[in-house]
Amino acid sequence: MKKQGILLLALGALMTSNVYAAGGDWLVRLRAVNVNLKDTSTALGTLEVKDKTIPEVDVSYFFTDNIAAELVLTYPQKHDIKLGALGTIGSVKELPPTLLLQYHFAPGGSFDPYVGAGINYTRF
Repeated sequence: MKKQGILLLALGALMTSNVYAAGGDWLVRLRAVNVNLKDTSTALGTLEVKDKTIPEVDVSYFFTDNIAAELVLTYPQKHDIKLGALGTIGSVKELPPTLLLQYHFAPGGSFDPYVGAGINYTRF
């Protein structure tokens, strides 16, 4: 799985174009995100949930050249839960929409660092 994550990161870096959004502009991005879950050992065996790579759509609106709001969307994800020799014992489905407020330090340059904070409501 680590190799897949590195490959996706490298492909994303190669496919990234220099996009500048000014106040009043919309920016839409399509990304691949790796959901990397941790297996846990229990007294009954190892609890396993497989990692997944999922599509994600980000929609940003720039209020000014420096301030933007971003909505991160995907479709509901289902994860099967396995417990040692018992096999699949259940599943969980989640939908994690996220809304962020961003401050872009150097809009319009070849490198656009920003900070953001927001809220996430994951529905299970």
